[in-house]
Amino acid sequence: MKKFISVILAVVMVMSFAACGSKKDNANTLKEGTTLADVIAAVDAKFAEKYGSDYTAVAMGMPIEEMYLNDFLELDSSTYEEFAGNISMSMTNSDAFFVIKAKDGKTEQVQKAMEKRLADLVAQYEFYPVSGSFERAKSGEVYVKGNYVFLIVVGALTDENMDAPDFSADVLMTKETIDSMFNG
Repeated sequence: MKKFISVILAVVMVMSFAACGSKKDNANTLKEGTTLADVIAAVDAKFAEKYGSDYTAVAMGMPIEEMYLNDFLELDSSTYEEFAGNISMSMTNSDAFFVIKAKDGKTEQVQKAMEKRLADLVAQYEFYPVSGSFERAKSGEVYVKGNYVFLIVVGALTDENMDAPDFSADVLMTKETIDSMFNG
């Protein structure tokens, strides 16, 4: 009987570890039926909900294109599977919110390219801090979930934060929204 109980306990423990492992492995994947465009739209919806229907994560945004990834991130299609998101069309605005799904084994390369782009944005707006763009770039983050690498340079400039812009709450809201679109 003692041996039987030991075997049962061992089986239960193995099954528990297997269940935990599969949940963890699945944690950094998009929920079934969710696309990268859905993630971008969900973040835009949070901005509209918080600031009003005219707001999106990226002011005067335009969709990123493969040429942007080549020119500004020095990434070619051998490093990623897909991408989505927007950058600001305005030269006076540092806004950028986009995601790149890296190919297996290329996540670190994509992350480094995004970190360099973020550093470039900070440097670009350091001496031209119009409309909170320097503070927004400084608050920006590169956020990694599995093979998905996000560049988050967002934040609404409002009457309340005009004198001392702090965009950390908007970056946090963006990350929480991203997390809600993933398994785990």
